[in-house]
Amino acid sequence: MPMPELYAKFNVQTTVKLSNKPVGPAGESHAKNAITMVFADSVNNTVIICIGSSLQMCDPPEALPHLLAGSQHHCGFRDGNRTEARLSTVNGVAVDRDQLIIFTDFMNNCVREITPSGQVRTICGPLPQSESPIAQPSMHGAYGFDDGVAHQARFHRPWGICLHHSDTQLFVVDCFNSNIRHINRATAYVSTVSTAQDMSPDPLTLEASPPYQLFNPTTIRRSKNGRDLYVVSGSCHQIFCINIETMKFRPVMSNRLASQVLRPVCLDLTSTDALLVGYTGTSLSTQAESLKCVCLGQAQLFCADRNPVTYIHARNKRAEICTCLCFSLAIDRQTRAVTLWISDCQAESRLLRVRLQLKWDFLRVLLLGVLKPTHSTRFALLPMCSSKGHSVCPILQHIVSLLAGECAFS
Repeated sequence: MPMPELYAKFNVQTTVKLSNKPVGPAGESHAKNAITMVFADSVNNTVIICIGSSLQMCDPPEALPHLLAGSQHHCGFRDGNRTEARLSTVNGVAVDRDQLIIFTDFMNNCVREITPSGQVRTICGPLPQSESPIAQPSMHGAYGFDDGVAHQARFHRPWGICLHHSDTQLFVVDCFNSNIRHINRATAYVSTVSTAQDMSPDPLTLEASPPYQLFNPTTIRRSKNGRDLYVVSGSCHQIFCINIETMKFRPVMSNRLASQVLRPVCLDLTSTDALLVGYTGTSLSTQAESLKCVCLGQAQLFCADRNPVTYIHARNKRAEICTCLCFSLAIDRQTRAVTLWISDCQAESRLLRVRLQLKWDFLRVLLLGVLKPTHSTRFALLPMCSSKGHSVCPILQHIVSLLAGECAFS
């Protein structure tokens, strides 16, 4: 899926941030070391990852991860401080302005949060059966499909999560119930969002859309303008855009060529709401039967063999499969530098850092020449001003910011 324009402007660089090699030959060991989820918090400049049955944070992203909650080698269902708490598979994370980390506990069928002090508590869905720190952690939270306040509500394998309306509301993907749930954070009331497909003709092609259902949705992201939700429905091989005001959804063909053979599994949005999509399936160019890739339009930013992690739980011999691909886009609020964090989940799991760097580095050199002019440079004649104690050239700053915006997929 080539896109010459992209590679003409940028150098695409991929490096390994963290590599978790399996501790033994058994498949279960692979799963306990697998990095199955990554979430980039651009506001606080951190990266949150799920390793085994634990949430860990790289703060700043270049640092080694430290424990947020849970245990890498022991799953369960228990609230409490970060080391005593037990959780299961985490597929969705959101961070509010007070640095509360809210996440969906997939196997425990609930929504939970971690306070800055490291306390884990279940906010919606079933409570752990035992709150005693000396009791054995229970396995797992009861599933169902009920609206209600806090622990009266029931989910069935909640997946994605996102904040809305100044962090006062939450949207949660209730995967196995094939619904979007809404949580009012002030009252902790969980309600089911009533959605309907927008059957009006496509404004570009004037073609009517075939009927779809939100079947087994997974990832959810809110648009930067705050008007839409984007949801992945891999079972439908489709991505849907939901208007928050009307709750009507329409299919979004983010990659018409790839959608014929690849199944979307996750997504993220750029600063201008362009779609970055993760796929699994067959490559059109190589005809590889089992791969995973991340695409911007038809530009392939990452591609690898799928190699999903499969293991048998030692206690009940239940086979489970870890998510094989997850990614999150981080944009530095000061420098506008862009990093695409990818959890390449396989037997040897890796956290990859993908950067797009401008090839037009001479403009940055010009900017440096203006900020630190020598006696022989002509650029010192450009207009200068002072901002927060630093000398700034508005003209070159504007040019560089525009190009950095392009680098930020805008």
